[in-house]
This record gives sequence, structure tokens and C-alpha cells, in this order.
Amino acid sequence: MFRLEGRKAALALLSGVLTALAMPGFGFGPVVFVALVPLFFALDGRPRFVYGILFGAAFIALDLRWILTLCRFSLLVIPGLVLLVLYLSLFFGLFAVSLVPSRRRTGGATFLLAAPVAFTLLEIARAQGPLGSGFSALYQALYRIPSLIQIAGVLGPWAITAVIVFVNAALYLAVRRRRARYAAAGGAAIVVLAAACLLPVPPTDGDPVRVAVVSSNVKQEVKLDGRNLPSLTDRYMNLGQNALAWNPDLIVFPESILPTYILRNDEILARLRDLAIGGPTRILFGTGDYRAREIRNTVALLSKKGDLVGTYAMVRPVPFGEYVPGRRLWEAIGLGGLVDSFLPIDLTPGEAFEPLGEFGTPICFESTFPDPARRLVEKGAGLLVVVTNDAWFAGSSELVAHFAAAVFRAVETRRFVVQAANGGVSGIVDPRGRILESTTREELVRGTVISRSSRSLYVRLGDLPLLLLLGIGGLAFLGLRIIGDRNAKRGART
Repeated sequence: MFRLEGRKAALALLSGVLTALAMPGFGFGPVVFVALVPLFFALDGRPRFVYGILFGAAFIALDLRWILTLCRFSLLVIPGLVLLVLYLSLFFGLFAVSLVPSRRRTGGATFLLAAPVAFTLLEIARAQGPLGSGFSALYQALYRIPSLIQIAGVLGPWAITAVIVFVNAALYLAVRRRRARYAAAGGAAIVVLAAACLLPVPPTDGDPVRVAVVSSNVKQEVKLDGRNLPSLTDRYMNLGQNALAWNPDLIVFPESILPTYILRNDEILARLRDLAIGGPTRILFGTGDYRAREIRNTVALLSKKGDLVGTYAMVRPVPFGEYVPGRRLWEAIGLGGLVDSFLPIDLTPGEAFEPLGEFGTPICFESTFPDPARRLVEKGAGLLVVVTNDAWFAGSSELVAHFAAAVFRAVETRRFVVQAANGGVSGIVDPRGRILESTTREELVRGTVISRSSRSLYVRLGDLPLLLLLGIGGLAFLGLRIIGDRNAKRGART
């Protein structure tokens, strides 16, 4: 049996708190470069699964605290959040176990390799599967420091995570072993991140697009009530008319703007068509769509003539928010009624990531992951347009965390990113991750962006180069361990 040491438990919890403070919700980004040091002292060269769990629980519970805003809809959110925290904490427990102790001369080198490789691979794994989460990734702490995130356009965002963990590991060794060379290694790693600013960005080779983004603040309780359809329709149409005064090439409305299936509502669709013709301008808007007995979360694009150019259906819906993973299993174990009480119907996911003409349109949750945006650009999207409804989270830290994701999608794909939010942050981000415009108020965000055709290395190759580098690092770690074991055996014989 293990014995939980109070000092080490406190260090693990402190590390989790510091890491949460570095995330967009609190905004102390640079803290991320030292946040893991207390955790490494808690492990102290010996794997302690429970200390990893404590770190993860403190970090995830604080960073995802905004989920509790959903309690106004169902108190089942509380046990759901507890289970989510426990599940995500398992990844940090596995990380703690992976740090094999070593007191040999190669110990420092093996630790510097093992820590970033293990943490980064587990962070990538945490984003996969039906329970995958795009939030709470270490790299997001740096969204306000564009000079340190440009490597994402080459190796993807998780390369930033790897460097962050390397810096923490180096600082831990510098303090633990009192050797300045480790601190120098950590400083050099930050310099490497900054040096990525010197990498050339593909030239601006597309056409300018004048964009008017409709930022709205409709409370979720109001939006869900079908009796508010007439007033909400007038509200959005007035915002659209105000946008026309700027003579935009594109007006963007947020996700699911009205409590109706707009594409099946001839009267409201006609008003949107008239708005497009009155510009003339293209109009992109979010709506639920019901067809063939299936409901899909959809983005639709109208041409300047008011014709429907096409629709895109969300491929990766929110688990336990838009669909229930393993619903049949829940029913088989007798919990089907409980599941139905908070989500009676699953949204049907779209078939593929396909752009609407030159526009790639990740919907809400999808924009927190690198892959949807990358695939849309890979298939020809020259501009990324995110539509979201963050009114569910009522002014919480989720709003900032969600918009932070747009910064990394811009750098990864070297595209302008436009985000239209209801109850969230609307804005425009340039291909270097610089926030050009942002607001949480109900107003118009206007700007001229470029629809680009060139593709970044990350768009072309995805995470493969990073995974290869992590694999090489893992092999080097094993090699050093083998050398260390052989040297230890020889020393014991002599």
C-alpha cells in the first residue's frame, strides 16, 4: 500500500492550481513555464499515480469550472463534472507513472526527454475519442503571446505543449540538482519558440473580403423559447440591416440563431434572402436542420442573389451536450430514462469536413480541436469562419477559453479566423494569431480579411512530424535508460 505524504500532495495540488491560473480563464499565461515544477517535486523521481491524479483534479476542476453554469438547466451537471474531472485526471496519473526514477548519471537527460514526450502524447490522447476535450491544453496558456506560438504553423499546437513541459522539467532539475546548465536549457527552449517568429508566413495570395460579424447577446433561456421567435427574428434582421450599411462582402451570424429550423421556415428564409439581395452580400448563418427524421447542427451560406449555396453539418458534436456517447449502453444498464431526462434526442453528426465554397466553418466545439480546421483548409477553405453559441455558459471563463482556440487555428492553418458568437466573444484573428478585433457586446465586428490559398506545413502534414519527433525522443529515452542500466550493473560488479 502507498502512503500519501501531505507535503507532496500539497505540491501536486499547488501545481494544478498554478496550471489552471495560466489558462485563458484566469489569464496568467507565463506562469505555465513554472506551473509543473511543484508536481515534479511531488513525484521526486518516483512515480506516484495518486499525485498525478491530485494535480489533474485541481487543474481540470478549476479550468472547467464554467461547466457549472449549466446547473441552471439540470443539477445532473454536478455529478457529470465530477466524473469528467476524474476521467481527465487519469491521464495525469498515467503521466506521473511514466516518469521512471533514475539516480544514474543519465537521469537528467532521461527526465528531460521523458517528461515532454509523455505529457504531450497524453495531451494528444486526451483530445481523441467520443470523450475527447479540446480545452485545458497547456499550449492555450500562450494565446496572448503570438511571438511564442508560431511553431504551431509547422508542427502544430502540441509542439508548444512539449516545449512548455521541457522548460518546466529543466527548471525542476536546475533547482533539484543546483546546476545552471539545466536552467540554460530551459531558457534556450523558450528562445527556440520565439525564433519561430522568423519563419516565413506564406504570402498573401488571395482576395480581400469585407466581413461584418454579428455579435449577439441573447440569453439561452430566451433563445430556447419558441414564443420569442418573432422578436428574435426582428432583432437579428435589424443587426443584419445595420451590417449592410458597411457594404460587406459577407455577413456572419452566430450558431443556431433562432428557435426554429430556418431552412424549413420559408418566411424567415425569405427575409434572409432579401437581406442578401439588398446588399448584395453573402450571408452565413447557423441553424438546426431537420430532415429525414434527423437533426443536424448546420451552417448555411446564401449567395448575393439569395440562393442557397450549400450547408455544412457539424461533424463532431458535443458529448453529453448534443449527443450521448454509448446511449444504447446506458439503456442496457437501466439508465436510459436518466439520460433521456437531460438529452432525449441525439444530434446526427455530419459526414465530412467540407468547406462552403471558400469558407471553412467549424461549428462551436469543433473549433477547440486542431483537426477540423486543418481538414477544412486542406480541402480548399481560404478563410475560417467559426459560428458558436456560448450563451449556455453565461459570461463564464469558457468564453475566453473558446476564443483562445481561434488564435491557434489561425496560426496552424495560416488563415484569418472570423468568430461570430451569441453570448460569447466575437472577433477576427490574423494568420499570425494576432487578435485584430474582439467583443462580447451585442454589436457588429467589421474588418477586411484575406481569403488565402497557400497551405502551411501543418495543414499539409498534420501531426505526423511532431509524432515522429516524439517517437525519436522516446527511443532516445529508452536508449539512455539501457545505457544507464548497463553502467549500473558494471558498477555493482566492481
